[in-house]
Amino acid sequence: ISVEQQAQLCRDALPAGEAQTCKVYTDKGFSGKNIDRPALQRLLADVEAGQVEKILVYRLDRISRSVHDFTGLCTRLSARGVHFQSVTEGITLDNTPSGTVMAQIMMVFAQFERETIQRRVTDNYFARAKAGMYLGGRPPFGFDKGETLVGGKRTACYVINPQQSALMAAIYARYLQD
Repeated sequence: ISVEQQAQLCRDALPAGEAQTCKVYTDKGFSGKNIDRPALQRLLADVEAGQVEKILVYRLDRISRSVHDFTGLCTRLSARGVHFQSVTEGITLDNTPSGTVMAQIMMVFAQFERETIQRRVTDNYFARAKAGMYLGGRPPFGFDKGETLVGGKRTACYVINPQQSALMAAIYARYLQD
C-alpha cells in the first residue's frame, strides 16, 4: 500500500486527539536496508532532543530490514523511554521479553526477505546478460538495442552496430600495433 495509506493507518491507531498532533516521517524511494535515510535521521534527532514519546510504524520492516540496525534503534528508543509499536503486526517494544523476541524474529524474516529478493534480482540480471538480453540504459558503443524472441515472447537485446563495430575493431588493431 502507499506511504500515505500506511501513515493514515498509523494515525487511525492513535487515541482520539493524538492524530492531529502527530508528525509523519517518510522516506519515499529509500530502502529499509539501512538507517541512512533523511527522514529516519530527523526522527532519531527528534528522539534524542526529547521531542518524541511514541513511534508507530505500519510494519516493522518499514523502519528497518536489518537485524543489526533494528537492535541499535531499539536500544536508542528504550534509553529515551520512547514507546514503539507496529500497527499491523501488533508488536510493541515495551521492554518485555515477549515483545523484544517477537520483534527480533520479525526482523530476521524481514532481513531474509530483503536478501532473497536482492539475490533473485542479481541472478536474473546476470542470466539476462549471459543470454545477450538488453539490461537497460544506453547500449555500449558498438551495439544498438534490438529485439529477439525468448520463450515465445519479444524482448530487447543487443545487436551489433556495423559502423561502430568496425571502428572498435580498428581502434583495438591500432592499439595492438603500438
